[in-house]
Amino acid sequence: MTERIDPPGDGGAGGGGAPDFADVVLLDGRLVPRDQAVVSAFDRAVMYGESLFETLKVVDGAPCLWTRHRDRLLAGCEELGIPLDITEVEGGVRALLAARPVGLGVLRLQVTGGEQPGGGRGITAPREGRRPRVIAGVSETTPLSAAAYQAGVRLVSSRGCPRPLPGLKSGNYLVSVAAKARAEAAAAFECLLVDEKSDVVLEGSFSNVLAWDGRGIACPGGEGRLPGVTLGVVVEEASALGIPVSVRPVPMGEALESGLLLTGSLLGVCAASSLDGAPLRDSADVAARLRERLLAREVMEAAGWRSGGR
Repeated sequence: MTERIDPPGDGGAGGGGAPDFADVVLLDGRLVPRDQAVVSAFDRAVMYGESLFETLKVVDGAPCLWTRHRDRLLAGCEELGIPLDITEVEGGVRALLAARPVGLGVLRLQVTGGEQPGGGRGITAPREGRRPRVIAGVSETTPLSAAAYQAGVRLVSSRGCPRPLPGLKSGNYLVSVAAKARAEAAAAFECLLVDEKSDVVLEGSFSNVLAWDGRGIACPGGEGRLPGVTLGVVVEEASALGIPVSVRPVPMGEALESGLLLTGSLLGVCAASSLDGAPLRDSADVAARLRERLLAREVMEAAGWRSGGR
């Protein structure tokens, strides 16, 4: 059961006043002020980068596509041998969203490997006795402008920076940090990661990518990318619209001749206007159609969350 720390009284004249409970964080089932949401220097997330996270869009106090994010988080914890009580996690998230209501926001949910059972060091850890840390925070966000969705966004590419364990939504995020910094240095919106040997597109620093040839969509396949939650829904909706979808490698040469669509939890579906300075096929219309379908799915699943999953 999630604990809530009740704010103290205002303390009278000269007192510190009650803390702002619009600024709270979930830490191991308790709602605490943000500056108290800390983990040990010996947590495996700190020592070895052993953590997983999910970023969810929040609309009117409800997370979008919760079940898919939940299932991906659980699968990652199972692969890393991190025990997780997802019922307790969901209860904590509900308490957090009630304490920190937002109309449009972002929820970041992270699970760390916790401290080594029995103390000490060790690259591997037994599943038994592990006590992972669960941290979540929610904040308001501003959507991308309608003009940007219509005009498309600029992309650059980067080779030779493969992700470690790309199938996991890992807290070891240095590749994304470096790639996003490259995009910002070039005054671009996003940086696409490209496999150095095969020269195929993998994904963006914070997004997945689809290629549009004017008739159908190619979804980069293989093991070098994260199976994006939003990407999965968009592919389903494309098929429902009768748009052919193929899952296969997308070489950079093909990408440069295509329309590129970015997908992400907060981004939704957005067309790209250029890649490494070269103009791309116009894909704003198909992006808008898919974005509309995605938004409808988000609204439906958020309603399910509000009804308690019934």
